[in-house]
Amino acid sequence: MKLPTQGWLPRLWPVLLGALVVIGIAFDLVTRSRLSATTGFICQGEYADTLEVQSMHSRETEQSPRAQYSYLVRSSAKYECPFFGPDGKLRRRRIQSSELGTAFAYESAGNDTYLFTNEHVAAWPDVTDPFHHIDGVPEGCKRVDDKLRIVRDERDDFEPGQIPLTRVAVDPLLDAAILKANQKLTVLPYKIGKSAALRQGNAVEVRGFPLGVMQAVSTGKVVNPYDRDQEQGWDHVDFVIDALLAEGNSGSPVLAASCKTRDLELVGVYHAGYKGHGALNVVVGIDQLIEFMHKKRRIPHALADEGPGAPGAADRARVEAALTSGMLPLFDFGGLVVRADVTGPALLYHFYGRQFPLDDRRVAVIEDLRKDGAFGELGRFWVFGPNGWHEWQPAHLGADERDLLARVTDSVRLQVLHSIDYRKALVNPASPEDRRRGRELSRTIAHDVPVARDLGGNLLDTVDRLALGHDTAPGTVAASTETPPSPAPLPASAPPSK
Repeated sequence: MKLPTQGWLPRLWPVLLGALVVIGIAFDLVTRSRLSATTGFICQGEYADTLEVQSMHSRETEQSPRAQYSYLVRSSAKYECPFFGPDGKLRRRRIQSSELGTAFAYESAGNDTYLFTNEHVAAWPDVTDPFHHIDGVPEGCKRVDDKLRIVRDERDDFEPGQIPLTRVAVDPLLDAAILKANQKLTVLPYKIGKSAALRQGNAVEVRGFPLGVMQAVSTGKVVNPYDRDQEQGWDHVDFVIDALLAEGNSGSPVLAASCKTRDLELVGVYHAGYKGHGALNVVVGIDQLIEFMHKKRRIPHALADEGPGAPGAADRARVEAALTSGMLPLFDFGGLVVRADVTGPALLYHFYGRQFPLDDRRVAVIEDLRKDGAFGELGRFWVFGPNGWHEWQPAHLGADERDLLARVTDSVRLQVLHSIDYRKALVNPASPEDRRRGRELSRTIAHDVPVARDLGGNLLDTVDRLALGHDTAPGTVAASTETPPSPAPLPASAPPSK
C-alpha cells in the first residue's frame, strides 16, 4: 500500500506541534517539581547546605571589588629580655616577633573604619611566661613596643604603603578584638546573621589570608553547630567546620547563605584549629560578638544563673553578709590563695604567695570600695617588697596597671560569689537541687582557673615592679608606705552560711 505523497503532512502537523507542546509543559512541570524539592531539601532551615543557592547579587558581589573586605594584618612586638653577660652583670637585649592574621572591616564612621579580628592576632602578652609563650622569645621578657598594620602580603616591607591600625577594644574570653584604621576601607557588604540557627551540614565560606601569602576563599560544612570552648583561658561557644584553613586565617569572616534571601550573612569569626587535624576548625559564633562589635568595649560576661551583667550591689550585700556570718573567706585564685575580708565600708582581698601556707606573709592587698548601684570600685592597692609595704592610689598607677587591677578585681568578685554559693550547696547534700547546683558551680570554678592563673601571674609581676618602684608612669611615686589593715582573726570553726 502506498501513502499519498501530497496532502497528509499539512493535516498531521498541528497534531505533532500540539504533542510537542504537551510534552514540553509536562517536562517543565516535572523539572520544576524536582528542583523545588531539591531546593527545599538543601534549605530546610535558616541556612543552606550548599552555596549554589546564592543569589545573583551575592555572586556578583563576591566577584567584584566589594569582596575586598578582608585584610592581611601584621602584628609585631618588641620585647626586652634580661640576661647575665660573661662578666656576671645583668644585661638586656631586645627581640622582635611578628605574626600574620586576617581582619575584616565591618563599620565606617566618617573617615575611620572599624575592623574585627581575634585577640590573639591583635594583642601581645605584657610579659612572657609558660602560659604566654612566644616562639623565639624567652620567658620573663617584657613587651616594650608593638605595632599593627595592614600589609599586602608576608613580604611587604614598604612601611609607607602599609595602613597603621590601633586597638579599640579586646575581649580575651571571646578571643575578639576591634581595630581602627584612620581611612576609609571597603566594608563587609553583608548582614549579620544568627549563629544559633546553624545546623549540621550547612555550607560556609571563609575569606582570609592563609599563611599570609594571598587572599583566598575556602568553603566547607558545619560538622558540629555547638562546641563550648574553654581552652587557653577562652570562654565562648564555637561551631566546628571542615574548611581547610591555615595560619593567617585567624580572624577571617565566616559566611553562610540565607535560605530566605539567598544572600550571604556573617555567622562567625574563625579563631582556632585542632592540632594535627587541618580539616577541623572552630569558629566563634557571631551571636556572642554582636554587642561587643557595636559598643566597641568589653562587655561584662553573665554569671551562671544570675542573669546578664556584672555583679551588682545585691551581690555585694550577699558577700558581706556571708563573710560577717563566719564563712571561711579563703579561696584559690589560679594558684594563689586569696582571703576576702570586710573592713568597714570596704572589702579587702588579701593575696598570699605561691608558698602559702609555708610562707604566710601577704604579697598584695586590693581594696574594693562600695559604690551606689554597683558591686564596688577599685580603691587602694598595697604591695609588699624588700622595703616593706607600699600603698598605691589608682591615680598613681599606669593605664596597664589599672586595667590589670580592674580585671583581677572583677575575677576575684566572681570567685568569691562562686565560692559562697558552692559552700551553700554543701549544706544540704540530700537535696537534688543543691547537688545539681554544686556540680554546675564546680564546673564553673574549674573553667575559671586558666583566666585566674594568667591574672595571678601578671599580678605577681606587677607587685614585684611596684614594690621596687620600677616601670611606673613617669613622674609618679607610691602614695605612702602605710601598712594595709590586717585580716580579722579567723573563727574557731567556720560554719557554712545558710
